[in-house]
Amino acid sequence: RPGVGGSWGAVAGVGADVETLTLNARLRLEARRQHGGFRQGYFGPDYELARFRAAGHSGAPLTKAPFPEGASAYAEANVGWDAERLGGLVQRHLSLSGALEVFTWGRVDADGRLALQLFDRSLELAANALAVGLGQSGTRYLLSGELRWRFAGKVYALGQGGTLLFPVAGGSLRPGAYVSLGFGVDNAR
Repeated sequence: RPGVGGSWGAVAGVGADVETLTLNARLRLEARRQHGGFRQGYFGPDYELARFRAAGHSGAPLTKAPFPEGASAYAEANVGWDAERLGGLVQRHLSLSGALEVFTWGRVDADGRLALQLFDRSLELAANALAVGLGQSGTRYLLSGELRWRFAGKVYALGQGGTLLFPVAGGSLRPGAYVSLGFGVDNAR
């Protein structure tokens, strides 16, 4: 944090990768230490909203919100499974990713995504969930979903929807929702 002396952090962790003809999996486990206002992941998924109002008791913007000294455990997993050989395709029949960070002072942050392709990869369904500041006041939950239907070769129709938060005057956040529809062309296929 600018202007704060004695800010430092430390990370120690392990990772593992597994790759077979039909499975690709990565796991990362870390122990983290924060001191003097330093925080790993300062530019994480919650950063844009936290510029206006950080999750937690203070309700202040991220630059002014206190971040307790302490430690956390972080875990991240990414799994992609395909009924066929993985080959050069980026898409998978099943894709699952998740991250979880648990802090010693009672806060928990979680992020996850599940995507599934069906009908010879013509239909893809995906769901996303994000929870920041669990165990504290001002917890944020964001949920979204996506449906992608491929037809006529590389052409697809896309529908998305979910929840979001809008910054408003006074520094608070107002909940909202969104829906979007569109068409596109996929050059990767």
